[in-house]
This record gives sequence, C-alpha cells and structure tokens, in this order.
Amino acid sequence: MHASSAWSRTILGLIVIIAGLQVLHLIMLSRLEGHQQQEVEIVNNVQSYQAEFEERPVITVESEFSDLLRMLQRGGVLDTSGQYRVVPALAAANGHATALDLTLVTQCSVQHLSKVARLAERWQGPLSVAVFAEEQDLGRVLWGIARLRVCRPAIRQHVAFHLVSPLGAAVHRTPILPPGADAGCHPDDTDHRQDKNYARSRVPYPVNLARNVARRAVQTEFVFVVDVDMLPSAKLREMFLAFAAQAKLFDKSQRDDKTVYVVPAFEAKEGTEAPSTKKQLLQMAKEGFIRPFYFELCWKCQMHTDYEAWQKESTNQQHLAPFFEVLWKDPWEPFFISRNSAPLYDERFKQYGFNRISQVCELHVAGFKFSVLDNAFLVHDGFKTAATFHNTKETEQELNRVLFRQFKSELKDRYPESSRRCY
Repeated sequence: MHASSAWSRTILGLIVIIAGLQVLHLIMLSRLEGHQQQEVEIVNNVQSYQAEFEERPVITVESEFSDLLRMLQRGGVLDTSGQYRVVPALAAANGHATALDLTLVTQCSVQHLSKVARLAERWQGPLSVAVFAEEQDLGRVLWGIARLRVCRPAIRQHVAFHLVSPLGAAVHRTPILPPGADAGCHPDDTDHRQDKNYARSRVPYPVNLARNVARRAVQTEFVFVVDVDMLPSAKLREMFLAFAAQAKLFDKSQRDDKTVYVVPAFEAKEGTEAPSTKKQLLQMAKEGFIRPFYFELCWKCQMHTDYEAWQKESTNQQHLAPFFEVLWKDPWEPFFISRNSAPLYDERFKQYGFNRISQVCELHVAGFKFSVLDNAFLVHDGFKTAATFHNTKETEQELNRVLFRQFKSELKDRYPESSRRCY
C-alpha cells in the first residue's frame, strides 16, 4: 500500500516536471520569435531608409541655386520707404531655434558674403543674415549663398539668409550661371578682393534696413547684432545661455527687463587669427596684434566700455557674468546682446555714419541699462584706419549727422516721460 502511494507521487512529480519543461520550451520559442521579428523590422527599416536615401536627389550647388532663384522670383515685400524689395527667408536654416536661445544677427553685401562661413563655424547656433544686392550682383549673391549652403554644413544647419535689393532690380534677368562661377567646394572660399565698406556704385547701402530685416526674422528671445567682419569669442553663445538660465532671464517676470549686455569690441591686425579666449586676447594685446575697436579712428566712440578695467579683471574662462554697468554717454556706440523686443534701427540711416549710435541713443532715452560682460568679446578683422574706408565716407557722415540731430529731437516726442537725452 505504501509502495503504491510512493510510486503515484513519483509519477505525479514527473508529470509536473514535464509540464514545466514544456511551458519553458514554449516561452523560449516565443522569445525567439520575438527577437526574429525585431530583427526583421530593423532590417526592413534600414532597407526602407536606404531606399528613401537613394531616391532622394543629391543636393548640388546648381540645384540649390535653382531653388533660391525660384524663391527670388516669387516676389517680396517693399520696405517702408518704397525704395527696396525685401525677400525674407530666401533660404531658411534646416535647424530649428527655440525661443530660449541667442541669435547672431548680421548683414553684408556680396563682397563680404564669404565671411559668413567664419561666423557660422564659431557661433554654432542660430544666425540671421540679410544680404544686400544690386541688380548686377543678384546672380553672384544667389550663387554664393548656394555654395555656402552646400559646402558648409554649419551654414545649412544654422543660417537663415534674407535678401534686400533696390526696387528696380530685374529678377527675370538674373543669370542662371554667373560668369566664372565654380560649383565645387574648396577649403578656402574666401573672397580676397579688397572692396571697401559701403563702396556702392549707384544705390545707397540700406544698412539699418538690412539689420532690421535680419532681426525681424529671429525667433529667439535674445539677439546679438554684429558686423559681418567681426568674430565673437569662442563659446560665447553657450556661456551666455548658461548665464541667462542661472539669472532666470527667460522667466516671464524678466521679459520687461531693460538691460543690454555689452560685449567689448577689439580689432586684430590684418592676417592675425582671432583669439578664442580672453587669455589669448590679452596676450595678443601685449604683443601689439590686438587693440580696442576704433582706437585710431574714434576712440571716444568706444572708450566708455572701460577697456582698462575689463582687461585687468581676472575671470573664470568657463563662465560669463556682468562685470559693471555704464551710464551711456555721447558718442558711445557699443556692441551688445539684447532682447529682440528692444527698439529696432532707424531705417532712414544709409551708408556710413550714425546708423548704430542712433539705436544706442534711443535705448538710453528709453531707460535701458548697459551692463558690460566680463568674459566675452568681439574681434574685428583688421585694424580700422582712414585708409580702410571709401572716398565718400566724410560726405555721408555729414549728411547722416543732420539726420541724427533730427532723430534726437524726435526722441523727445517718442519718450515724453524720459528725462534722458542723447548728449
């Protein structure tokens, strides 16, 4: 009786073990099938992507030029004077900039278009560029932008191009292939011609209109307006964004803050590589390769930045912070980072003279504060001397001086509650 009971328990145990092994086998088969299905899906996805990639047309300078030409021929909008045609977003950046960022803003003519490459490589973030082109330059501008976008990944990813041209420019006569155009990509795409600033043949260069066109296209909270032949210190964008986050500058409660952040400007001897850090800049200044911007031409226009104090300040190379505030004094015209809600430039100023200081003057009257950053700088390519300017500079400056007097008078009516003046 006991032996029969023991045998029954043994048989039952074996049945349980066999059943367990079968369940385990089924589980293993299920997992194997799942892995095989995942492998099939991965292979299918790769094959699908490869097929899509193979079907996608290769982007060439010629095809990019054709796309730009179509954008140009769709038309544009008139500026407020009715003298210029504007094509916003002639070529949009592939990357998407969020509002919580800082956009570098500049403008140029075809003579300096190639300088955008250096800016894009150094900035590594959103960049808005307005390009001015007379009728005879339209083909060269489109070709130049096409080459930059095809040959320079940083430009295609980050840079948006906009076009400003005289109203009478005939877009239907734009050449399909500018004479001598090169469709290849080369390590050095620099335009080596020595064209002087604002040296236009017939049409006044609408410098402030171009700045505003580039600014109006910006989607970020902050902007940094510079000249195209200047280069910011390395990692300036990243360092400012870290400072802005720490100081909560993107909070809604800070949106009405009237502070602009001055970036000290310098100029480097022609042929000198621009420094990346403040330490490098100070060493180059000792060696005579770097000096404050406009040191020879108009020292009073920059001296209120207080370069001596800034250069003596020892800073952490990895961080950025306000160093000191400066009350605006005539004729100081600093370069600065501001919210894009700051007043725009007065578009009546064309060619050379008073185009930047008019905006700085308005900021002062409107109640803005100027705070100098301790570990950021801007370097102009080449020493500024009288010989670097075009022949009509003095005439243009005198004409704009008269306009500036009128502009300052108008500010009294624009800001009747302000006790500040531009003198």
